[in-house]
Amino acid sequence: MRIKDIASLAQLAVLIEASAPKPGNVTPARGFEDTSYVHFLASASGMWSSALAAARRGWRAGRERAELRALELGRLILQGVRDVRRLHRGGNTVLGELMLLLPLCAAAGYAAAKGRVEAATLRKSAALVLSATTPEDAVHLYRAIRLASPRLGKAEHLDVFSRESERELVERGLTLAEVMRLSTHDTVARELVQGYPVTFELALPVLLRAYSRSGDILRAVVECYLHVLAEHPDSLIMRKAGRRAAEEVSDMARRVLESGMREEELERFDAYLRSRGNLLNPGTTADITGACVFAALLTGVRV
Repeated sequence: MRIKDIASLAQLAVLIEASAPKPGNVTPARGFEDTSYVHFLASASGMWSSALAAARRGWRAGRERAELRALELGRLILQGVRDVRRLHRGGNTVLGELMLLLPLCAAAGYAAAKGRVEAATLRKSAALVLSATTPEDAVHLYRAIRLASPRLGKAEHLDVFSRESERELVERGLTLAEVMRLSTHDTVARELVQGYPVTFELALPVLLRAYSRSGDILRAVVECYLHVLAEHPDSLIMRKAGRRAAEEVSDMARRVLESGMREEELERFDAYLRSRGNLLNPGTTADITGACVFAALLTGVRV
């Protein structure tokens, strides 16, 4: 696998995930007041440089036995957010996916330098990438979050919107991985510190089976998304509407799957989620789905 292919597959994963008609998310046909499908197209374009840099640095670390801490993962996430923000004026589109995809880009480069890119080696390499992060990576992640401006509430400790928190991160020597361990109420943070369990153990097998059965990658992505949502209440919904609302949405996703994903059930579910604006947008579930699509592409799936 060429290093440039890794970055291209990361872009393709974002495009496929955004193009699938997932209930409650931005799709080619439907968007939200401040975010449309075109903004996701711009995001896929804008993430190229950071994805390529992550893959190259991972490959170099694997090839030359260089220190993985030289990846500067936090700086790459910040660069990716900056590049995306230069291209569109919509809302936050890919912060969560950048946080999940860039470590996988570096891991794919590292695994490619050592041999073949397979699911097991990809997960192992991603764990090495995260374990090598630094306090400077955490500071740059904080800056990326502020720039992307997702709807986050204030935190009592290490608040991302407090400049003083950056100094505290460095003084306490808290790495990006350690900050994620303090944030495991968030699905993306939990994936990173636990070695992508939902991505590889739940989402990927579902996606592979669904794609093999139907031959329709977009429908397979929707099925994958619904399975993740049914099993794991969405942390973005939880943050905006509360745990009970998130659990109700998961119950509804389960019922849609039990119906065999009938079109009328998908439409009814989508209409319900959109009836409250973007309050019930399962955004972190979409991020996990994008990471799953990327893992599938990296390990040989072709569309």
